[in-house]
Amino acid sequence: DGLIAAETANSAALPGAIIPALTLAVPGSAPAAVLLAAMFIHNVRPGPMIMIENPGFVANVVWILVFASVAMAVLGLLLTRPLVAVLKIPKEYLTPVIFSLCLIGPYALSQRLFDVYVMMAFGILGFLMRMMRYPMAPLILGIILGGMIDQNLRRGLVLFERDPTAILGRPISLALIALCLLTILAAIPAARRLGGRVLGRRGVAGGVSG
Repeated sequence: DGLIAAETANSAALPGAIIPALTLAVPGSAPAAVLLAAMFIHNVRPGPMIMIENPGFVANVVWILVFASVAMAVLGLLLTRPLVAVLKIPKEYLTPVIFSLCLIGPYALSQRLFDVYVMMAFGILGFLMRMMRYPMAPLILGIILGGMIDQNLRRGLVLFERDPTAILGRPISLALIALCLLTILAAIPAARRLGGRVLGRRGVAGGVSG
């Protein structure tokens, strides 16, 4: 019963995360962010206009989710017992196999060691992000939107005669930058402890003065 409840919740969460990815271009999960990246690669622009510009794509996504749910139900009933045996394999045997496949995959695609180094760098970055409890979806979204941000930044600099303060010095820009910095600092344990101490001292000082 516990396994069925967990997998049912997992299957229900994916379609819910795809809805904001299609309608607002904001991924609700890491798989939705991967889907968003694939959409940009194939020149499908997610957002409020997707039902008008690409109605067939939305219909295809809906039917894919329907067939995937049916396939998961059938395969889940047939393969539950064999797949449970995989969980009994020690991690010491699984980890080298998975790591070897991760190294072979990027090299097989382009025959370049640079791609292997990139994979290892992002693997270390992903490990650090998981240790610090950062979600993966914002990182993927940042990679996707990086080109658009660079293009619009260059356009804005041309309009403001290459003066970055005209863009970054505005109140909305400063507020967004401050929110990003606070979000990053809030995930760092040392910075979070320091902030708690500062707020605690202010609270004590306020109570004494009162």
